[in-house]
Amino acid sequence: MRRTVNARIPPRVEQKLADYCARRGVTRSSAIVRALERFLDRETGGRDAWSLAADLIPEKGIAQIQADRVRELAQRAFRGPRAR
Repeated sequence: MRRTVNARIPPRVEQKLADYCARRGVTRSSAIVRALERFLDRETGGRDAWSLAADLIPEKGIAQIQADRVRELAQRAFRGPRAR
């Protein structure tokens, strides 16, 4: 479940964020989440197993993955489409 966090940021930081998002074409939320993840990873000594695999787990949960599709999903995640 995603939660909302409210924070007050100085105008200069807000302007930097707006400029970054405009240049990169990303939302403010995604830029903030990414920056916080990187900061917290550095502060805590590195990424843990969950943060390394979080983008591989579907938002609706791991139950969505069926055993007979594991190989296909792994190939897609790690190698992309295979040339034939």
